[in-house]
Amino acid sequence: MQLTVSSDSALRTLICLGKKNAPVTIAEVAEQCQISKSTLMKVVMTLVGANLVVSERGRNGGISLAQDAKDISVGSVVRLMENSLALVECMKDGTSTCPLLPKCRLKHVLYTAQENFFSTLDNTSLADLLRD
Repeated sequence: MQLTVSSDSALRTLICLGKKNAPVTIAEVAEQCQISKSTLMKVVMTLVGANLVVSERGRNGGISLAQDAKDISVGSVVRLMENSLALVECMKDGTSTCPLLPKCRLKHVLYTAQENFFSTLDNTSLADLLRD
């Protein structure tokens, strides 16, 4: 399993914002987190839409966390940013053409592993990632 660039960029952006007490410009985040501005703009739009980040225009504007870091779970960010969480084709909603279904046990094993993965992420907050 590999997370997309969007998830990685979103998590790095949130960590960067969590370390600041003031709004940060897109250019500053892009440079500090080594994310392209175009990717960062898309990520920030999604984070703003989910009320995880606020964006302020103007001279003293920029982006900052919309919530306390302890209230943002890593799992919720990953779920927000990933287009599909299906590890294999048979885990897709009702579209599987796998000839081994319905008797194959692999789907259940992978589903359980994924649930354990997300349980760990859900129990990890942005604040946990910001601790020294």
